[in-house]
Amino acid sequence: MACNYRWLDKALDDMSQEIGYVFSQFGVMAAQRAEARIHDGVRQLCQFPNSGVRYEEMSYKGSPVRILHLRQISLIYAVEDELITIIAVWNNFQNPDHLRDVIAAR
Repeated sequence: MACNYRWLDKALDDMSQEIGYVFSQFGVMAAQRAEARIHDGVRQLCQFPNSGVRYEEMSYKGSPVRILHLRQISLIYAVEDELITIIAVWNNFQNPDHLRDVIAAR
């Protein structure tokens, strides 16, 4: 099954920072597992685009924002027609009040 998705540049930056943090704190194997978990999450979204939980009244370009939790990391995304937009990669240990501002800025 073909899947159309795109990463916002800031979401790619988020992923890079998250993988870098995991590498610096836990080593290369943990960083590889974290990166694999993120890519597995994207594959899951390709099969089940609405599998994430809707994020309270937030929208991205008119589409509802959803969150797919992947242990300590979450994918923040929106689905419009057949396109999944990855808005952010979020470390769940961050202050959740800040997430709304991150989404609104993108």
